[in-house]
Formats: sequence, C-alpha cells, structure tokens
Amino acid sequence: MLLQSLTTLNYRNLTPDTLHFPAGVSAVWGPNGAGKTNLLEATYLALTGLSEVSRLEQLVLQGESEAYVRAELLQGGSLSVLEVGLGRGRRTLKVDGVRVRGHELPRGSAVWIRPEDSDLVYGAPGGRRAYLDELLSRLSARYAQQLPRYERAVAQRNAALKAGEDWAMPIWEETLVKLGSEIIEVRRRAVGRLAELAYEANAALGSAKALRLELSESTTPETFRADFARRAAEERARGSTVIGPHRDDLTLTLGDFPAGDYASRGEARTIALSLRKAELDLLRERFGDMPLLLIDDFSAELDPSRRAFLLTLAASVPQAIVTGTEEAPGAALSLRAEAGSFFPAPPSQTPLPQVRA
Repeated sequence: MLLQSLTTLNYRNLTPDTLHFPAGVSAVWGPNGAGKTNLLEATYLALTGLSEVSRLEQLVLQGESEAYVRAELLQGGSLSVLEVGLGRGRRTLKVDGVRVRGHELPRGSAVWIRPEDSDLVYGAPGGRRAYLDELLSRLSARYAQQLPRYERAVAQRNAALKAGEDWAMPIWEETLVKLGSEIIEVRRRAVGRLAELAYEANAALGSAKALRLELSESTTPETFRADFARRAAEERARGSTVIGPHRDDLTLTLGDFPAGDYASRGEARTIALSLRKAELDLLRERFGDMPLLLIDDFSAELDPSRRAFLLTLAASVPQAIVTGTEEAPGAALSLRAEAGSFFPAPPSQTPLPQVRA
C-alpha cells in the first residue's frame, strides 16, 4: 500500500498544493507551527476518514467555508482516489468518485504515531475506549456499523431515564443487550491478540517490565440483563446508563502496577509506542498489506534507544512520513516545512540507527 499523492485545499494552515510521495521514508522537517502535524492529519483523514476534532469546521482554513483533501492510493496493483470534503457540520467521503460511508474506506491504510499518544496511558478511560473502538471499527465493518447504533440506543435510553419513562426501559434494554453483547465479544477477541503484539513490542523497546492489556468490563453478555435489574435504582437516580461497553476500559499494567498510576514519562511513551506498533501489526495481519506509517515529531520526549526504534520501524515498512524539527535520517524524500508550504531539500546523509523493530 503506497500513497502516491496528497492534495489539500483550504485545510487548516496548509497552502493549496499536491505533494507526491515515493516508497520508503519521507522526512518533513521545520520549525513548530510550520504545518507538519496538519499535513499528517490531512493524510490520515484522507486515508481513513477519521479526525479527532470536535467540530469539522475546525479543519477549515479561517475565512473559508469548505475544505478538501484528496489522496491517490496504490493498493493491490490498482490506484484508488480517496476524497474528503469538509464543511460546517458535514463530511463527504468518496472513493473513485462514488460517495461512501466511513467503513467503506480502505480500513487498513494508515497508522499515526504522535507525542499525544501518552494520553492513552495517563488519560481517562474514554480515550482508551476511543482508541480501541477506532481500531476495531477498521478491523471489522460490522463493528463500525454496530457501535454507533449502540451509542444512539444509549443516548435514547438516557433520555427515557431522565424523563422517568419506566415503560420504555425493557425496549431499550433489549436493544442494548443485543448490540452491547456483540461489541463485548469482538473486543475480547481483538484485545487478546492486541495484548500479545503489544507485549512483544514493549519487550523489543527494551522494557524490563512486562506490559499487559485487559478489558475492564462493567457487565458481561451473560449478566447484562440481570445487571440492569440490579442497578435500576442507581440508573434512575443518575439519569444515565451505568453499565455496558460505553463504560468499560482498556487497562494497562506495567510489571505489577497500573501503568497510569506508576509509569514514568519514558515508560508511558514506550507503552504508547507499543500500542501503535501492535495496531500496525494487527492491521497488517487482518488485511495482508502494511499500512502507511505516519510519525509526528519523531524525537519528542524520546531517548536515543526509543528514537532509534521508531526510525528503524519507519524504515522497515514500505512507506512512512516522518516529521520533526530536524530531518529524519535515511529519507528517500526530504521536504522542508515553512508556513504551511513544503519545499524539496537534499536528503540527509546521516545513517539510520540500527535497532530491531
């Protein structure tokens, strides 16, 4: 899987342009605020249809009403054109000119590693659920369809709880048990393999402490209905649904202790890298093709060994785009970032560090 080109128009601070990318590592470097992260964000959006912003209009250049990104992706010997149009409160996705839904995009197309990934360790359970749900929605088209249905049912049940509509509870509970049980079962299967891959990646990064991933569940498919009855009074008092996969967590344990409470900054960065490496491997296993690897600010908060691991990982995949305030070594293409524009520069002759990835 290779990204041939990326076109942007009115996307954040990026100058309208079309950039062409070769196989291997493309290094994008320059000062902070030059548009490097926005370039990776636009690439990830074009390939996956996904964005973490709360309002789509935040992605549109100030003063404009619409934005557009376009990617040409070579996959399995054929070229696909992926387009995303953005406006106030709307997103339009197209593949080869035909409108599609998010789960119809090439789901194994990209993995994005960023400094903020440490929030997966230190942050609230919602961030880890979002990470897991995003990954599973890409691994399974059915999961991508069932999850929003479940979330809508939770919102509707919460509204009924707040309104005191006890008569509606059996209806919504039946829906939540059906959808929620399916979501839990998929999570269990996926996390089993994700845990194995993350454990291996953490060890490859030189950690002396074992990394374990487990689901912390508020209910189970077997006890879902009984748990609704057991916690009915609490739910009426709160006006919200307190059990189900929307309340679960992906727990991270390093050695014998919860990672969020005891991991150092360096250990948290290692755990985050391990999760992204596991994501990369899981997508490759599922779809038989290595995703494009996007690495933002490759030297941020990394000691030499972790930086070497990250750069070696970039060199081991068919294609990677690596940003930083300095140029990543071993690049096939070097682009200097300046005020949202990107200019070709001679690639660095610095040899790539050799670390097993």
